[in-house]
Amino acid sequence: MTSQDSVSAPAQARLRRALPALMLLGLTACSTSTGIVKRYPGNYGSEPAASTSPSYGSSTAADADAALARGDAAAAARSYQAAAADATPEQAADLRLRAADASLAARDPFRADQILDQIPAQTSDPVLQTRYRLLRAQSALMRNDSARALRLLPAGDPGGDPQLAERQLLVRAQAQARGNDPIGLTQSLVLREHYLNGIVALNANRETLWNLLQGATLDAATLGRAASQPPLVRGWLDLAALHRRRATLGEFDLWRKRYPRHPGEERLAALYAPSPSLTMAPALTPAEAAQQPLAPYAPLGTAPNNGLFPDVTAGAPLAHGRSIALLLPQTGPQAAFADALRAGYASAASAGSAPPARVYEPSAYGQAVSDGAGVVVGPLLKENLTVLAQSPALPVPVLGLNYLDGNRIAPPGLYQFGLAPEDEARAAAEDAVSRGLRRALSMTPSSDWGNRVQSAFETRLRELGGVVVDSGRYYGEPQAWADPVRKLLRYVAIDDKKKAAEARAKAGPDIDPQRRNDFDFVFIGARASQARVLWPLFRYYHADRTPVYATSAVNEGPGDGDLSGIRFCDVPWLLDGISGALQPLRDAAQNGRSREAARFYAFGADAWLLANRIAQNALRPGDLVQGATGALAVETNGAIRRKLVCARMTNGGDPSVMAPGIEPALNSLSPPP
Repeated sequence: MTSQDSVSAPAQARLRRALPALMLLGLTACSTSTGIVKRYPGNYGSEPAASTSPSYGSSTAADADAALARGDAAAAARSYQAAAADATPEQAADLRLRAADASLAARDPFRADQILDQIPAQTSDPVLQTRYRLLRAQSALMRNDSARALRLLPAGDPGGDPQLAERQLLVRAQAQARGNDPIGLTQSLVLREHYLNGIVALNANRETLWNLLQGATLDAATLGRAASQPPLVRGWLDLAALHRRRATLGEFDLWRKRYPRHPGEERLAALYAPSPSLTMAPALTPAEAAQQPLAPYAPLGTAPNNGLFPDVTAGAPLAHGRSIALLLPQTGPQAAFADALRAGYASAASAGSAPPARVYEPSAYGQAVSDGAGVVVGPLLKENLTVLAQSPALPVPVLGLNYLDGNRIAPPGLYQFGLAPEDEARAAAEDAVSRGLRRALSMTPSSDWGNRVQSAFETRLRELGGVVVDSGRYYGEPQAWADPVRKLLRYVAIDDKKKAAEARAKAGPDIDPQRRNDFDFVFIGARASQARVLWPLFRYYHADRTPVYATSAVNEGPGDGDLSGIRFCDVPWLLDGISGALQPLRDAAQNGRSREAARFYAFGADAWLLANRIAQNALRPGDLVQGATGALAVETNGAIRRKLVCARMTNGGDPSVMAPGIEPALNSLSPPP
C-alpha cells in the first residue's frame, strides 16, 4: 500500500455493499437505528452487521457472519481474511474491508490498518474509496488522532449512499468533539439528519448532539463565532449554553421565541420542570412551581453542576423505588475509605438536586429493599459482594463497588464498578499499542495483587495483537530485586571497555549486545517506593531508553529522578491539563485526605452518577459515560470498566499528560507473533 489515504484495485464491477456499522463509542452513549447496525457492547466501535455478506461461495465468509452473530469480532476478522485469499480482486477488497471493520469492533485499530494495507492501490470505485477512508478514519480516532480522522473525511455534505453519508457525519462529529469544536460537531449532526429515517433515529441523533455539547467549550468567543451559523446550528449551541449556566425560565422562553419550531424545544419541558427529588414530593401548584429552582435536563443529558461533577444526570423519580441506599463498612480498616466515598457521593447527589443516600451495613441489602430503596450502591468489599451475588435474582438493581471473580456469573440486576488496578494495567497495554509498542517485558510482585495486574495486562495486550515476551517477579527486600531484573533482561556484563565497544559496533544500530533486544517496552506493577528501586535497575541493566509503564500507584504527586519518565494511566481528575472543570472536585477530594482516600471521594461521585442512571433505566450495555474516575464503559455482563488518561512522571514537577502519536520501537528485530 503506497498511501494510507487512498485505495486501489482493478475493480471491474462497482461494489454495492455499504460499509457495516461504523458508530464510535468513544465520546457518547447514543445508539442509532439504521436497520443494519447492531451494538457491539463494551468496546470503542460497533459490531459490523451480521449476515450481510454477499455470497462468495465460501464457507469462511459464512463463518465470519456466524462469529459476528455470537459477538466474536476477532474471529470474524480472521474468517473474512481467510475468505479474501480465495476471492476475486473486487470480492477480496470487500472482504478485507469487512475484516478491518471487525478488527475495529475487536478494539484492534493496528490490525485493521494492516488489513487495509493489503488492499492494492488506485481504484475509481467511489463506494470502495468511501468505505476505505471511513475505516481509516475510525482507526485514527480510536488511536486518539482526531486530526487525521478529519483529514480522511469529507468536509461538507458527503452525499452519495445515505447509510455511508450518515456514518461519515457521525464519525466526523466524534472527531470534532475530540478536537473541542462544538460548532463543527453541531453542523455535522444537524446535516446528518438529512440522511436519517424515522423518529427513533432522529431522536438518537439529537441525543448524541446534546451529549457531545455537554463536554464542549461554550464560552463567549465560541458563541460569537456561532452567530453567523444557520438557526438550527445556532439554536442548539445557545440552548446548551443556557443549560450550562442554569439560565432562568425567562431566558429559556426568549430562546423558544428566537428559535421557533427548533427541535431543541422538546427539551424545554424538562428544563422548565421543578427540581426533582428522589423522594415522592407532593405536587406543586403552578405558582409554586414558578418559584422553584431550575431543574437540569434529565433523561440522558448532563446535569449542571458548576463544573464539579461531569456528566451527572438529574434525579428523576426512581423506576424501582423512592431512594438510593449505600451498603458500606462503618467500622474496621476500610471505614476511612468508605467515609471518603460517602462524602463524594453526597456532594454529587447534592449537585444533582437529590438528598443524600441512607447508609446501611454491607450485609443489609434486604433491609434496604424493605425500607423502599430503588437502587442499592455497594457493598464495597469483594467478599460481601460475592455473598450478595449468590442470590438468583435481585428485587432492585445493585451497583456493586467491586468486581466478582472472573469465574462467577452476576445475577440479573447486578452492576459491578470498582477502582481496580486491572483497569490501569489494561489502559497501559492500550496506550502502548496505540503508540506502536507491541512487545513487552513485565515485572510484577509475587503476590495476589501482582498476579491480577499481570494477568489483566497480558490478556489485554494479547487482545490488541501484542505479546508479553517474558515476565519476571520480584519479592522480599529491595536489595534482592536486582537479580530478577537482570535475568529478565538477560543482561551479560562486558567489563572490558574495548570489548564492549567492539560488541556494540558489530551489533548494529539500536541493538544492545549486553541484553536482549526482542521487546519494545516494559510494564512494572509497583508503588512509587518500589518503582524508585526497579526503574533505576532497568536503567542500570541497559534498558534506559525503553518506555516503561506502571500502574497509577506510582503517582503520588511531583516526581523525582528515580521516577522520571515512567508512564502510567490514572483518573482524569488527578491529572492537570485534562479539564479545568475537574479542579473543584480535585480540591474537595484532597481536602485533608490522603491520596488514596481522595480517590475514593471521586469514586463516590461516579457511584452517584451511575446509580442515578440505573434509577432512570438509562444505563445500557455499550454506554460510555464520562466520569471523574475515567470514561466509564458498560459491558454486557454489567461490569463497568474505566478508560483512563495516560501521563508521564517528570523530575520535580507534576506528571505530564502524553499526547497521542506513534513511537519508533527501539528494538525492532521482528513483529510480535
